Amino acid sequence: MRRSLVRSPLPAVLVAVCMLLAGAVAPARPAAADPGPAPGSGPVLLVPTPGVGEEAARTSPKLIEAIQRDLHLTRGQAITRLGRQHAADAVEPRARRAAGRHFAGTWMNGDGSSLMVAVTDQRAATAVRAAGAMPTLVTHSLGELERAQLKLQDHARKRPSTAAHGWHIDPEHNRLVVAAEPGEQAAAAAWVTAAGVPASLVAYDQSRRSRRPTADVIAGDGFTSRSSPNGCTAGFGVNPIVGSNGFVTAGHCARVAGEPISIAGREVGFAAQTTFNPPRSEPLVDEAFVRLDANNQPLPLMRTTVGTIPVLGSQAAGRGDVICSYGDETRVYRCGRLLEIGLTDTFSFASGETVRITGYNDADFCSQPGDSGSPVISANGGQAQGTVFGVTKGRTTCITSYTPINKTLFDFNLELLVARTSPPAPPPEITTFVCDAFGGPDPDGIPYASFECVLYWEGGTDPDTVQVSTDALTSRRINRYDQNYVQITGKCGRGRNAYVSVTVFDADGRRSDGYQSSFCPN
Repeated sequence: MRRSLVRSPLPAVLVAVCMLLAGAVAPARPAAADPGPAPGSGPVLLVPTPGVGEEAARTSPKLIEAIQRDLHLTRGQAITRLGRQHAADAVEPRARRAAGRHFAGTWMNGDGSSLMVAVTDQRAATAVRAAGAMPTLVTHSLGELERAQLKLQDHARKRPSTAAHGWHIDPEHNRLVVAAEPGEQAAAAAWVTAAGVPASLVAYDQSRRSRRPTADVIAGDGFTSRSSPNGCTAGFGVNPIVGSNGFVTAGHCARVAGEPISIAGREVGFAAQTTFNPPRSEPLVDEAFVRLDANNQPLPLMRTTVGTIPVLGSQAAGRGDVICSYGDETRVYRCGRLLEIGLTDTFSFASGETVRITGYNDADFCSQPGDSGSPVISANGGQAQGTVFGVTKGRTTCITSYTPINKTLFDFNLELLVARTSPPAPPPEITTFVCDAFGGPDPDGIPYASFECVLYWEGGTDPDTVQVSTDALTSRRINRYDQNYVQITGKCGRGRNAYVSVTVFDADGRRSDGYQSSFCPN
């Protein structure tokens, strides 16, 4: 998916999608290997949380109208969907815990009636069904796909490819999807093979799409800068560890640290941090922090078509959840489903500059030039999700790309401004911590079994603050900032067991501990 970022609207073009498995033609979406129905009878439907949708309809009628319009639902269906989405937030950690090491991802089904959980074992499928989610059997665990993605990232740093310009994990189809240049799938496949990723894990996307940026202090206000004289949109209000408050926005809206930022023709602050500031390294996250002067203060609010809504936190939405946005150009509160999480792809600017952007999400609502930086929020619960930076338009489709807010908060050491009505944060709680050994001698001759541990928790702790201790021969960790998730992999060691202990903290010093041992073969 070649992403083009330009300064002015372009005519929509037909989106031609050709999803190919290695060496063979496949449907537009990659099919999971050897999928099969999970044991049990019939679908597992979510029971809407009582009163959630009705309360949204009473207090935020424009939200319900936006969901009705953009998802083509009746008022009753929109209310029911919000109630089920709220219920899924409670079911998901139970189902993930039930799946254990066989967990391979979650998403909401198309009509939002079921939380789907991919698992690699029938016994785990039975446990997931009992937890209230709909299991589906797949071949590859999430850990296996995560390790393959890490290999591509490492390989890209050493040997960049023009044939393979992006990748992401698609849990619904149990594949690592690699975005290949049209006509260059063979070269992309050779590059993937050289990275050490098995062909059975990979599907290829050779889509032709027209990409453009959504641009050249309440979240949703418009602003201008030298980088974007035609305007961008302010994201959520934030508080840095040192200095005055400000807001987050897209990095390409404020490319140079120190450049002035103006709202309604008046200078209000400057770009304090931006990933586009030269010299930059790729892949990068499209994000920036604008510091406001003493006379201007951000509020923990977000604009909508009428009035504002409070920002209450930053709990990340899941695939299939309904999320919404408001930008200064569109000036319409628009909603859609979260489609993909954690993508990497190359974006091309009208100037001819190409930038590899990583860690972003896609949703199926539309944005326009001037909407870059605009806030994305959950449809229920007031949870900040991220900042818009790009849009993909086809003849019948429109997909908005946004940077997850939790990633930006961590990268720039910021704290989200929340309304006082926000409930106190719960203490951290480990919901899943399992370890498993697999394999034998490596091609390099090291005769020790490999192991993988997966850790999920609830609470506001950043993955990098999780403490990990192990006596394994080798170990490596992967952090996911948009989901409280850490994966630890390594080698067990000769003739002995290994242990892995983890501790999750929060800002108040509260903690949750986990310990695993005896998982390595004797």
